[in-house]
Amino acid sequence: MMKATGSPVLLIAAIIPLASLACSRTSEGQEAGWPDTELDERVAEIIPQLEQFSYLSTRRTPVVRRSSAETLEAYLLDRMQQEYPGDTLENLALAYKAFGLLPEDTDLRQLLVDLLLEQAIGFYDPAQDVLFIREKAPEELLDAVVAHEIVHAIQDQHANLDSLIFSTRVNDARMAIQSAMEGHAMVAMMSYQAFEMVGQSISPEDLPELSPDMGPLLAQSPEFPQLASAPAIVREPLLFAYLGGGRYVQRLWKSQDGHPPPFGDWMPESTEQLLHTERLLVERDRPTPIELTEPGGGWNTAYANDLGELEMLIYFQEHLGDPATAETAAAGWDGDAYALITNGNDYALVWYTVWDSEADAEEFVDAYLRAFESRFAGVEMGSPVTADDRQAEIERLSISGMPAVRIIESPPGVTLVDPPSARPRGSSE
Repeated sequence: MMKATGSPVLLIAAIIPLASLACSRTSEGQEAGWPDTELDERVAEIIPQLEQFSYLSTRRTPVVRRSSAETLEAYLLDRMQQEYPGDTLENLALAYKAFGLLPEDTDLRQLLVDLLLEQAIGFYDPAQDVLFIREKAPEELLDAVVAHEIVHAIQDQHANLDSLIFSTRVNDARMAIQSAMEGHAMVAMMSYQAFEMVGQSISPEDLPELSPDMGPLLAQSPEFPQLASAPAIVREPLLFAYLGGGRYVQRLWKSQDGHPPPFGDWMPESTEQLLHTERLLVERDRPTPIELTEPGGGWNTAYANDLGELEMLIYFQEHLGDPATAETAAAGWDGDAYALITNGNDYALVWYTVWDSEADAEEFVDAYLRAFESRFAGVEMGSPVTADDRQAEIERLSISGMPAVRIIESPPGVTLVDPPSARPRGSSE
């Protein structure tokens, strides 16, 4: 078995983006690759360590295949179509641009393809229970990639990964699920790397704790210029899945007997529970799930989803440039939902947020006004708040008995007579 080389931080920096292809299906299955006896031997040799470090037993040995770069690219495009059917990705890009989180000229689909192709070495396909490794993969990274993907294969033997990840289309909830899966594979892989380096077992919860604060440092790897230059709304959630998810798993195993897996009873429901792990591990703080109705008055919904606390944090960090203020503004999140709506050439953004307390709602409004002022020229405070290019109507209200805020951003002088309203998710009211 090849021993890992280099510092743990560099190895982690290298593996984070590479492992992002773990949990999806490909229709070609084993026919898309070819056997590799050496890889089979590596998998058989490292499975006992990964069972130990993931605290899950292997019910069957996953098949491993080599894969061409062309097959990998086809897989990436197929995965993207599954994740974002039709014009969903283009409409998501329009929504992020409305939030000021993507430059206007960004082609989000091409950005994601370039980003993944820059980094992709391997992926696990749960449909065929096959682990694919790209031909000519860097030898110094091979063991780490294989280890990470084997953990996903073991996870899939205990909980259907596709069923978990595709159980919801809600952005923040899916991000929480993916973070639990990636974080679990991340910390098990790190313990395996440590075992290879020092020759003794170190439990994942006994390793130095991961931190989302490591993200900016790891993103600057010169090997991955696409990752380093990607907008924060693309880059930061990708990194958080491994760092924030890994930290959650470490804290889960420190606080709960028996090393339970981070799914089932301990599956996080929101990124809030990962940013503030005590809200899941000590006293569960469930989010307030809301969705928006269709608008009236000739307006139509182009895209609707939520940000969640993580992406709201990114929003304020980007527009205020002050991490402490951004954390204060996003803390106390209890739920949100937005809709990008259109009427001819006009578009409006309707955003509802729900808060733990009136003070949290007030801090959000204060930070939002500062962010609006930093985004647009010629801002005049009033009702609505006006700027040269946009206006914002801000209303305090209550949703499900919780303090809430509604924001409507629209072209100056445009009034929405019948904007979307918020209701409990799944309600027909």
